[in-house]
Amino acid sequence: MKNVNDSAPEIFVFVALPCEAKPLVAAWKLKKNTQIQAFVTYQNQNSVLTVSGLGKVAMAAAVAYTLARHPDVAQPLLLNLGVAGHRNLPLGSCVLADQIIDADSGRRFYPQLPFSVPCPTHALKTMSQADETYSDGYIRDMEASAFFETAVKFSSSELVHCLKVVSDNADSPLANITEDAVTNWIDGRLSVVADLIVALRELRAVIAVPDGRDCQGILSRFHFTASNAAKLQSLLNRWRLMNGVSVDLAKIDAKNAKDLIAQLEALVAEKQFYL
Repeated sequence: MKNVNDSAPEIFVFVALPCEAKPLVAAWKLKKNTQIQAFVTYQNQNSVLTVSGLGKVAMAAAVAYTLARHPDVAQPLLLNLGVAGHRNLPLGSCVLADQIIDADSGRRFYPQLPFSVPCPTHALKTMSQADETYSDGYIRDMEASAFFETAVKFSSSELVHCLKVVSDNADSPLANITEDAVTNWIDGRLSVVADLIVALRELRAVIAVPDGRDCQGILSRFHFTASNAAKLQSLLNRWRLMNGVSVDLAKIDAKNAKDLIAQLEALVAEKQFYL
């Protein structure tokens, strides 16, 4: 029987709080990895669940640390699961982020949804501090923007998502939240988590890892930063999703890595415009 540390997981879930992790630990029969000290981590053969702690800095560190420990996993499924607030959505309702806004920087991220989503979608705003004003229509949390910005460096953006369960609203503010309530809300939405993972697994099967020789040839031809190398892979995956075939890199006359990325982004944008 394999030790959990010898497994090759494909699913990585990140939560901020232990009470958010509890239902998944039980349902997926995850075991705590006692060899990892930086973050509380649970695993089975296919999945890794990391508890980051509250806030953007903690989440970004947890994602980078966890995925650095699994450098050989190609195109992992990356999910941020947790509770969030909203002005009037019912407690326990579940939404998938279709836009993520960082309230501090103003940066916006747009998760790709080329699959049948298992629940409603909604725009999400990440705050540095909890906010009970509910002054706009956004879902509000404290980790999603940092999760997404970090996670897309390690996988294709189509496989990176944030699933939120409403824990507070104008009628039932933050002060009413209990750990048991959070656990129950997450537990009640595990079927949505399961459906999302099925959809992402099917999508992952369609996304082929770029041809080794072509990709290595380009990587050796130009100097790519780690970030640009990940962006290259994401663009190649997106092209394959839209066209069913790989892009012919030999036909792209690029001067350097930045130029190649720009030309690929233009090709993808043009294709999306005409779809």
